[in-house]
Amino acid sequence: MRAVGFHSDPAQGINASSDDQNSWPEFSPSSHLHSRDEIELYCQRNSHQLINWFEPPDGESPNDFDARHDRYRQMIASFTGSNARLALVIVPNAAHIAEDLETLVSRLLELNRLGTEVRCTDPDRPDALQSGELLLGIGGRSPQRQAKIRNAIVAKASRGEVLGRTPFGYRAGLDGLLSPVAGEAEIVKEIFETYAGPWHAEDSKPLGGPGLRAIARSLNERGLLTRTSRPWSALAISGILKNRTYIGTYTRYGVRIAGSHEPLIDREIFNRAEGVTKSRKPVRSLATEPPYLLGGIARCDLCGRGLSGLTRRKSWKRIDGTSTSKSYRYYECPSRDARRERREDVARHSSWHAEELDDVVRRDIQEWGLRVRKKLRPVVGDTTAEEIAEAERDFNRAVRSVASAYGTLNDLAAPLKRLEQARSGDNAEDVELDDAERLLSDVQSDDVNVAKIAAAALIERVIVGEDRVEVIPRL
Repeated sequence: MRAVGFHSDPAQGINASSDDQNSWPEFSPSSHLHSRDEIELYCQRNSHQLINWFEPPDGESPNDFDARHDRYRQMIASFTGSNARLALVIVPNAAHIAEDLETLVSRLLELNRLGTEVRCTDPDRPDALQSGELLLGIGGRSPQRQAKIRNAIVAKASRGEVLGRTPFGYRAGLDGLLSPVAGEAEIVKEIFETYAGPWHAEDSKPLGGPGLRAIARSLNERGLLTRTSRPWSALAISGILKNRTYIGTYTRYGVRIAGSHEPLIDREIFNRAEGVTKSRKPVRSLATEPPYLLGGIARCDLCGRGLSGLTRRKSWKRIDGTSTSKSYRYYECPSRDARRERREDVARHSSWHAEELDDVVRRDIQEWGLRVRKKLRPVVGDTTAEEIAEAERDFNRAVRSVASAYGTLNDLAAPLKRLEQARSGDNAEDVELDDAERLLSDVQSDDVNVAKIAAAALIERVIVGEDRVEVIPRL
């Protein structure tokens, strides 16, 4: 396979003495080698043909992130120009290609869209995302605590002992290894066999069985709950179908052990289910969705959970045969089960058209009297900081999940986008703390980024019910 080398140390191995050593984390066992030698040795051992190098000139600091960014863009240009030659990207470890976890994920996604990937020469962490999870911090923060526990984690993982949560269907035995749990294991088998559907020839389309929501609904109707005693959801079903633990393969922190424990699913059924997922996954272009005005402050009156912003797209054909489509934006409580709520006489969790709820809240703010306006105590920055912190937590959880083989690289696109939007909102405009009148004007702005900052500054929370909306100002 064709490959290109990419590294950031111009004159010596990263762990050798240098003025910049203290700002870099510990690297691979072979880091006494020059990175170029390390990459060449890796390619020789794995039969890769090196066709290009993207490396710094002598004298460049490993912490010159601008130079590294320029070098990365040059590499991307070589993959996308008229004379493009796509190739595998070989790095000593993730810290050579990115300075923080967000940048790494963004670049891995970009390379994935082009049809290639990054591999690390470090034998302990060959996967770039797993390497980045241990070596890189979020927002440039130091991952020293992770580095300290790395050796213990890898040693435990290499023995096939369970790290972190135990997958549904298994328990961790006294020896630290996974063993099936009666009852849960049967549910896992049912999920795979139902979703995969009947056997089909390799050259035919994998039609599969019922979808994720239908399987979750079937389990819930029979009173079968998750390990945390919650109803099954499409997301939970999807997580099980992606988890290779069920075929007896343990993957964690760069360590992959096949046959480390008793499998619950035959590999043939797992592959069949994977083929069904690929055949059903819609191909969508990456569109830039505007943020939701009330994101982070709207809550369900029934359960108190924050409402999620959802976009649904519908396509249809006109009488003349031409096609058209339309997007619908909603605020919806994550606890909502629309089918059950329509069928049974139960209280309904919140669900509103986004434009309608935004208009109701804006009208309510317009009607605030002089007494409320005088008492307003806007908080600019704190609410946005909370939103950023929440987005960072979600992003870190998603990275840990995918690095542990729960999901794919594409599952990180949405958490990364949410983090970027939260941070861009924080810096969108410099708003004076005591300028309540200006904020009251901004919240009515057509620019949703400006209006969102103002809404977060003025509103403590919005309580949303099926037929009522209560806007609580910051007083």
